[in-house]
Parts: sequence; C-alpha cells; structure tokens
Amino acid sequence: MDSTLWSDIKGHPLALGVSLGFHVLILIILSISLTHSEKPTLPHAPQVKTVQAVVVNAAEVEAELMKLKQADERSKQQEINRKKQLEDDAQRARDERRQEEKRLADIKRKQKEQEKAEKEKQAKLDRERKQKQEELAKLEKQQQELEKKRQAEQQRLAAIEEKRKAEEDAARRKKEAEEAEARRQAEEAELKRRMEEEEKRLAQQNTRLQSVRAQYIKSIEQQVVRNWSPPANMVDGWSCEVLVVQNVMGDVIQVQMLKCSGNEIFRDTVERAVRKASPLPMAPEPDVFDKRIQFTFKPKL
Repeated sequence: MDSTLWSDIKGHPLALGVSLGFHVLILIILSISLTHSEKPTLPHAPQVKTVQAVVVNAAEVEAELMKLKQADERSKQQEINRKKQLEDDAQRARDERRQEEKRLADIKRKQKEQEKAEKEKQAKLDRERKQKQEELAKLEKQQQELEKKRQAEQQRLAAIEEKRKAEEDAARRKKEAEEAEARRQAEEAELKRRMEEEEKRLAQQNTRLQSVRAQYIKSIEQQVVRNWSPPANMVDGWSCEVLVVQNVMGDVIQVQMLKCSGNEIFRDTVERAVRKASPLPMAPEPDVFDKRIQFTFKPKL
C-alpha cells in the first residue's frame, strides 16, 4: 500500500471502519457455518465440503476509497461553484444598484433643470409685467402733464379773453377748449384701445392654454381608461375624482382618490389603472404642465 493510499485511509477513517467491519462480519459467518456443518456417518464415504475463504482485497478497498475521495472532491467543487455563484449574484446586484443610482441622479438633474427653467420663465414674466406697469404709469403721467398744459392753455386764453370783446373771446375760448378736449379724448381713446388690445391678447392666450391643458388632461384620462379593467360588479355611472402627483418625466409618484361613487373594489381598479398608465403622456407645452393633475374618471361600459 503506497503513501497516497495510506493518506486516503487516514483522511477517511469512517469508510475504512465500515469496510473492515463488513469483512470481519463475513469471516464470522463463515466460521459459524464451519462449526455447525454435519459430520459424515459410517459406513458412507466421508463428505468434504469446500469452504471458499473470502480475502480482503486491497484493490477493492482502494477503489472504495477512490470513490469516497471523488465524492469529497465533487462536494468541494460544488462548494466552490456555489461561492462563485454568490459572488456573481453580489456583483450583479452591485451593478444594478449603480445603474439605479445613475438613473435617479439623471431624473433629479432633469427635475432641477426644469425647475430652473420655470423660475427663469417666471422671472421673465415678472419683468414683462413690471415693464407694462411702468409703461402704464408713464402714460398716466403724460396724461396728467397734458391735462396741466390744457389747463394752462385755458388760463392763458382766459387772460386774452379779458382783453377782447366778449363774443370773440367766448368763441375763441370755446374753439380752443373743444380742440383741447378733442385731443384729450383722442389720447384717452388711444390709451383705452391699447389697453383693450392687451387685455384681449392675454384673454386669448389664457383661453388657448386652458384648451391645451384640457386636451392634455383628457389624454391622461384616456390612457388611464386604456389600462383599466372593470370589476365584475361594475355599475354604469360610477366615477372617481382622481388626484395624480407626477414628476417631469410623467412617472406617477402618488395617487389619491378624492371622491368615488363606486365601491372599494372599483376604487382599487381605478388606482391600479393610474399606476399602470405610468409614465403619463408628456405635456404639449411647458406652460400646461403641472405636477398635480386632477381629473374625473367616469368610464362608459
């Protein structure tokens, strides 16, 4: 028996003990069989039974030990493979976490850019509004100056009228007053016209934005309807007032059911449909975008 076989036997004492016990048991059975064998009776010729001895074969022991060694090596290889799988899973989880962190960072950056753009736009609107107020104040000041000039002109004409004849002075005063009044009325009419045009333009812009916003909210409602599955006990006419909080990318952050005429199952189907519809349609114009969207969900069966 070489040194390798001996080290295998030392490494697996349990297998060696089982093998030796098995061969000892075979020897005991053979010994009992020989002790209880019948003796030959005369005058018959003696009968001799041949007992085949079982010899412990070193090659069989070595083969058994080899099997145990191979099983042990397979177990070690399986453990190595399991550890490698765990390391691969951990690495994949770290990669996925880094990707998710990058995605969230991009969303946050875009949200900040959107907020910055909105602030700049609001600042621009404030400057334009302030400029219009200053222009109106300037026009009012000009009107006051014109009124002062008109009054000064009237006083000058009154002084001249005292030196002239009553009829001539009265006629001239009347004519000059009419001319001044006409100029004042023309200036007031022009100012009024410009103010009315500005109000009309703002009203038209507001009406257009309201129409675009209504269409935008309608597109959101239609997308929710497409993702809605009606409950089995649905009754025609049920509706829900839905408040949706979204980010600049249209991802649904929060859903709140303000008021519902249906049962709890209907409420749950509506809320699931809203979350399933994420991301929501993009706003056609930045002016109509709103993080909080409220609409009435009233499907038709």
